[in-house]
Amino acid sequence: MEILVILFSIIMCIVPIALIVLIVQAIAKKNNKEGKKDFEEEIRSIYIYLILIITLIAIIAGVIVMFSTGLDIILPEKSAGDETYNNQQWKLNKNIVSLITNITVLLTTLPIFVYHNKLAKKDRETKKQEKTTKNYTLQ
Repeated sequence: MEILVILFSIIMCIVPIALIVLIVQAIAKKNNKEGKKDFEEEIRSIYIYLILIITLIAIIAGVIVMFSTGLDIILPEKSAGDETYNNQQWKLNKNIVSLITNITVLLTTLPIFVYHNKLAKKDRETKKQEKTTKNYTLQ
């Protein structure tokens, strides 16, 4: 669980800075010849890649914590003999809830990642085709 807090903190520090830098860059590109269409495409690309980064980090964190919790369930820590049955049961229940939470994180972020990855691929292909047709018409 501690790793999720650390990763979330990193995300919350990096994403706003990256977003500001990318928006400033997009605004600078807005002033070029292409105009408003190019600006809107740039903002769309920024959005898609930010969502991809955020969901990928959430997926990685979820998998790490899920495996860690799974290991705690399968191979519980050995403790002193004074631990009661209720305390052991409470730890097991806590680990099971944590495992279910991480599975839920994966099940919610994975489809979002896949969808936005398809959008990013589609964007790259369209830009590649536009460059090809632009180069062909210039020749």
